Amino acid sequence: MSQKLSLPSRDASSGRSQIQLNPAKLTPSPEIYLGRLAHLTVSIAEQLDQQSETAGDQTLSKKLHLLSNRYYSRHAELVPLLTKLDVSPAELDALYGNSINQLLSRTKGVDFYEEMMRDYIVFGMLEDSFRKLAKGLTAARRIKVEELLSHQELEKLSQSTLFGAIAQDPKLGHRLALFGRMVVADCLLEIRNTVSLEKVLLTGSFKNDADKTRAQFKALEPYTSELIAAHTVRMDQLGLSA
Repeated sequence: MSQKLSLPSRDASSGRSQIQLNPAKLTPSPEIYLGRLAHLTVSIAEQLDQQSETAGDQTLSKKLHLLSNRYYSRHAELVPLLTKLDVSPAELDALYGNSINQLLSRTKGVDFYEEMMRDYIVFGMLEDSFRKLAKGLTAARRIKVEELLSHQELEKLSQSTLFGAIAQDPKLGHRLALFGRMVVADCLLEIRNTVSLEKVLLTGSFKNDADKTRAQFKALEPYTSELIAAHTVRMDQLGLSA
């Protein structure tokens, strides 16, 4: 079930802070960054593999399967970086598995097209965030990660598949627009989990968890605003409203 989180409207930017936030200030320690990225990568691979079995078209099924294999390969390239930091895949699952699994559960679609919409929106926003956060890594790690994240096959395949389906069934577009809006809040909560807030969040006591969450997102607003802007572009490219 999607969590409630208030997002800025598309026309609210004039009244909001235009301050930019250097993503490097939000980059967590390398083991946390690489660990979460590795877990996301293998999770995407697993989801694509499952979707390849439910796709109604054989050509699309093959494309999803091949893309799944590429994500598995990218995960394999991240493992040595983690090994150098004395972090094992088993430790990753224990540390980060619950967070991403909760996200996948909350954003699960009711059919193949909603699952593709999740690929397009949720995985797209998360990969956008990891690309930005890579700025805080050492040069060698940043170059490797940026290379792994430079491919946009998932976005292109999801976009072309959804665009064609919506063109054939306008009612599907209305449902996917609603679904796309629903999953953004959960995605932003996961993005909050992947960043380090130590350099941007003033220390102090909070009345409750809700008060702390509001403070966290207020500090992150310049960063999340950029991610939401990119999300709006994705929706526009499908002819849908964010």
